[in-house]
Amino acid sequence: MGYRTFVDRDGSYWQAWDSQPTRVERRTMVDRRKPRLFPWRETERRSGHDRRITNQRRITLAEGYGSGWLTFESLTEKRRLLPIPSQWETMSQGELRALCEKAKRIAKVDESAA
Repeated sequence: MGYRTFVDRDGSYWQAWDSQPTRVERRTMVDRRKPRLFPWRETERRSGHDRRITNQRRITLAEGYGSGWLTFESLTEKRRLLPIPSQWETMSQGELRALCEKAKRIAKVDESAA
């Protein structure tokens, strides 16, 4: 995960980092099952627990977020940008400001209330 800081035109301090989810639900609403050309007609050889059953908690993300996003956060607001721009970690302060201005504002969670 990359991390940068910068100051915007109004003098506000911002942090920027990329988020790349690892335990995202890969299944979507689209049915990927298709009829097989040669269905299996022999005895089932697999044994043991069904490996598709897992106790891991997986989240479902809105479309486009599965590949990750760039987060911008200041003391007063938070923003996300999709997709993560290539080479964002080496961009100039001005280029980071421009990305931040393009990013979508999201609700900032008050962590002290949790």
